[in-house]
This record gives sequence, structure tokens and C-alpha cells, in this order.
Amino acid sequence: MRRKAFLVAGVFVAMVGLSTWAYAGDYHHGASLKCQDCHTMHHSQQHGYSGDGGGNWTSLSGTPHEFLLRNDVNDLCLTCHEGQAFAPDVLHDNVNGFVRSAGALNEVGDASNANYAEDNGHTLGMVQTAPGGAFIDSTGLKCTNCHAAHGANIDEVSTYRNLGGWGTAAQGVGPNAAYNIWITYTRNDVEGANDGSGWAYELNSSGVSAQHYGVSGVAFNEVDQTKSAYASFCKACHTNFHGDVAGSELGGVLVGGVYEEFVRHPTNGVNIGAVGGGHSDLALFTGHTNHVPVMSPTPRQPADAYASAEVTPSCMSCHKGHGNKNAFGLIFMSGTGTVTEEGDNGTEVRDLCAQCHGQAAE
Repeated sequence: MRRKAFLVAGVFVAMVGLSTWAYAGDYHHGASLKCQDCHTMHHSQQHGYSGDGGGNWTSLSGTPHEFLLRNDVNDLCLTCHEGQAFAPDVLHDNVNGFVRSAGALNEVGDASNANYAEDNGHTLGMVQTAPGGAFIDSTGLKCTNCHAAHGANIDEVSTYRNLGGWGTAAQGVGPNAAYNIWITYTRNDVEGANDGSGWAYELNSSGVSAQHYGVSGVAFNEVDQTKSAYASFCKACHTNFHGDVAGSELGGVLVGGVYEEFVRHPTNGVNIGAVGGGHSDLALFTGHTNHVPVMSPTPRQPADAYASAEVTPSCMSCHKGHGNKNAFGLIFMSGTGTVTEEGDNGTEVRDLCAQCHGQAAE
């Protein structure tokens, strides 16, 4: 594969600045932002940065690249984020031994892993208009369309997983201007227990671990019960799939004090079980052993049961942020069995629907 150009004498040396570990949303930011990891001034490096020329250095691929990068954007990102134990592995199968909260990306024209087809989530290099929206990258979908390479920091608050896009948050597609909310987060080693102030809460961990990037290490808060930071971010590309209840995108009719008859599935503002009759069922949802992720207004640890009567589904409830082995990155979660990135014992979309909807469970 072309990424092998980044191996020097069989030793991986691309991210030479990993002297200490930072946490999700913090890496590529502040002291952990190492210019030389990704950039080279003259595209001719043959030795390291020590006074005697020693130290690790990275072989360069092909011809010079824009922004003084060592390689094309996706190949450069995948140098560290594909098949390496020291950083989140985001392409195909995971080498780090846990169930990733975001799942896995796939790549255009990559036949190395047939389980991750181009319709199974976000596809690097894809040149197509985003479903439900108008966004397209004419040079192919890039990691930096969603993640800020230099760290996403808004008003001194780091955003979850560096979501923001391009080199800085201000340059990317970012969240939809109509919402103007960012996916803020808190974590155990700094804030202590989950206080509900951030849209995501992470258990403390060091390095790359299940407590940090796994499904069991992240709790999703509902800071504002009328909005979803995740839906706001996704709306920047998938515009028509998101919106306010009773708005032009989702529709919804007020019946007996609650909204129903949506034309698109709500991603905010509607609690599971809030609409009676044959709609979503909170008891059904909470009765499962395994749950898809939902937002909760009650601060909770990742391993806590969903006891709140006001939990709300959003984008990550049905889809993996990167993708998985299912079409559209859907999570086929039946509620029993071993949790995987594809769901659990579930085998079809109906199993996902039956997490909340009694009709699908019958």
C-alpha cells in the first residue's frame, strides 16, 4: 500500500512528537501539536532535528504537497490512524482491541478489506454530494472535512474529537450556523464526575483505550433538550435530515400536547416514549441489555443504565460516525449478546428500529 512510504528501516516514525499522551479533542492542539509531524519546509528531509542530525525523521512520498504537508491529507492522517497501536485506528478493522464509538471508515478503490464497502459509512476519497445536502469535496472526502488538524478550540473550550474541519475549526464546514453549538466535552481526570456541562463525557484513560475511544467510555449528555450538538454538526453536510420539531425538514404535528407524524426521524427535541400509542416506547428501550447511544439530560457514567425518562436519540443512535460493516454505518442492535461495532446479535435494520419501536419488536 502507498502508506508504506512512511516506514523507515522498518520502524514507524511519522509522529515523532509523541512524548506524552493527550486526550481526545486535545491532541493536535497546544503542546501536543507538533508541526514537524505533518509538515516539512523544503520537502527534502534526510535527518532529524537534533543538533547532530539525529532523532527520528520521516521519509517523504512522491512530489511536494500543498500546505508543505508530507503527503496527501488522507494518506498523511492514515500514517498514524491506520493499523497503529499508539493512535486511534480509524480505517477497517481495529488493532486496539475495543469496540470503537465511531466505528470505521472505508476508502475509495480499496479492496484490501471487502467487509468495509463504499456504502458502509464515510468513504475517504469519495466525490459525491452528501445525502440530504449540498456539500461535496471535488477532490474527494478528507479527514479534515470533519476534523481540525490543528485542534478545534472555541473560546478556550476544546471540541469533542477535534470536530471542526480543515486546519482550524473556523475553516471547516463546522456546525450549521442556525444552531451555532459545538460538541463540547468533559472528562473524568479533569472535571471529575460527569456534571452534564459538556455534550460528551469521557472516562479518564491514558493512551488509546476502551475507556477513551470505546463505546463503554463515552456518555452523551443532552445539554439543551431542544437541540443536539451532533445533529447540528452533521447538518452542515446532511442538511435536510436535521432540524427543529415541526420545522420544514422534520415536520411534525402537535397532537394532544406532543408532536407526532414526522416526515423525517427526529434527531433532537423528542424524547423516547414521549409520543404515546404505537410510537417509541421508553420501557422497551430501557428493558434491553444493550442500548444504542442516546442523549440524557441526567449526567451519567458511560456504564450507567438509562433510567431517565427524557433520553433522546440523535445521529449517533443509529449510525456510526465513521461507519462499520453495515450499509450506511447502521447499528443493528437487538439488545442482547456481545456488543460489536455493527451492533450485537442483530442482523438487520429491523433490530435497530426495535430498540425503541414496539411495532418492529413484534
